[in-house]
Amino acid sequence: MKNPNLPHPKHSSSSAAAAAMAPRKSRWGPPPPAGEKGAGAASTSARTPTPTPSTAGDPRRHPPPPGPGARNPAASSAAAFRPPPQPQQQPRVETPPPPSYGFHNLDRRTMLLADGSVRTYFALPPDYPFELTPLPQLPHLPRGAGHEVWPPHHPPPPPQQQQLQLAQHDAKRKHLAEHDEGFHSRHPKQPRFEAAPPQQQQLPPHAAVDRHALRRAFLKYAKMLNESAAQRRSYLEGGRVPCLACGRSSKDFADVHGLVMHAYNPPNVDSFIDHLGLHKALCVLMGWDYTKVPENSKAYQSLLPDLVQASREDLIIWPPTVIIHNTATGRKKDGRAEGLGNKEMDKKISELGFAGGKSKSLYGKEGHLGLTLIKFANSPAGLKEAERLADFLERQDHGRIGWLHARANQSVGSDNSPLLVETDNRTGEKRRILYGYLAISSDMDELDSDSRKRASLKSKREFDPSD
Repeated sequence: MKNPNLPHPKHSSSSAAAAAMAPRKSRWGPPPPAGEKGAGAASTSARTPTPTPSTAGDPRRHPPPPGPGARNPAASSAAAFRPPPQPQQQPRVETPPPPSYGFHNLDRRTMLLADGSVRTYFALPPDYPFELTPLPQLPHLPRGAGHEVWPPHHPPPPPQQQQLQLAQHDAKRKHLAEHDEGFHSRHPKQPRFEAAPPQQQQLPPHAAVDRHALRRAFLKYAKMLNESAAQRRSYLEGGRVPCLACGRSSKDFADVHGLVMHAYNPPNVDSFIDHLGLHKALCVLMGWDYTKVPENSKAYQSLLPDLVQASREDLIIWPPTVIIHNTATGRKKDGRAEGLGNKEMDKKISELGFAGGKSKSLYGKEGHLGLTLIKFANSPAGLKEAERLADFLERQDHGRIGWLHARANQSVGSDNSPLLVETDNRTGEKRRILYGYLAISSDMDELDSDSRKRASLKSKREFDPSD
């Protein structure tokens, strides 16, 4: 059975154009407007006969409207040709700009290591223009702040303490667990209980040290440094040396400067005076200024030669001793050296007009050493007499410098040298020229073992017979 609503297959082009421009009617859509309805009805009635109305109860001709889940075949066919919906544009988020520097800004640099190898690394150029971001200023109370700017839950301090607290707040960085004036800070969840650090013994200032004890320590270590020529040479050469005050090994000090720094800043109070005495003794031995504080700049090591000599000659051997050289007279038949004995030297010293001295000639494996010690009384009078004898020999150019000159020109035939032997014009007798000087700390190694053990050092400028 044919559907009477279908149009006739044969129609004109005008009718087809009119049908194409007419709005498409949906079976379940709303009715078209009145004007369009009338026009559509007229065109339809002209083409096809009017269908015979049927009863409303026929479910085959008038099915019920589809439910919400039903599919509209007309809508599905149209949706197949409809472009997909465009996604809703989100607001544009601006990404942060790239950093102003990268690998193209780095410079290749080389570094020479201690073992001679070369390493390469990359770094920004030293003149790279960094943009420094200013730090925010910390809030602080203005000077002269009164009660109106102080928080109500914190009463202001007294006026005399307010300025002090403000200055401390500006200069000190507060910890998070500390409480600052006028500001709340976060307290830790659990308090920390730490054991109090052990109290270190505070070293007394150098000016408060007992001068008598310091002088005794200085003289003691000055003697220890000069007891042997080998030990004195090890310090003068500036190598690794041990600390005589506390016994620390030479491995702990790179040189004498490190030992001086250690002696001036000792680790404990018990050996404070001993270390200061060692510091002064080292400076006198090395020719440095012990009155200046030792620093890494080593400015204290510069001292005039005259002051160096004066500080060394100030330390004399006690009891006062004059060392007489060139007292050997010849050799015996067995090849051993012989010289002036103790009685002969006492007689010669008395003939020169000096009394109170006691001679001691020194002997070795090969006999007389050509050296005699003249020891004077252990008193200021004995020191004065020893200085008189040394000055007498020095005025005749037979002192320390004269002996060094004569020793430098000494040859194999020394018995005929005019610097060592003189001839009496009346009798023609040859006599030895005596050279002598007052013994100081650097002459300690020239003494015999017994005299070295019994001797001590004294300072002429700080002479104290009780030391």
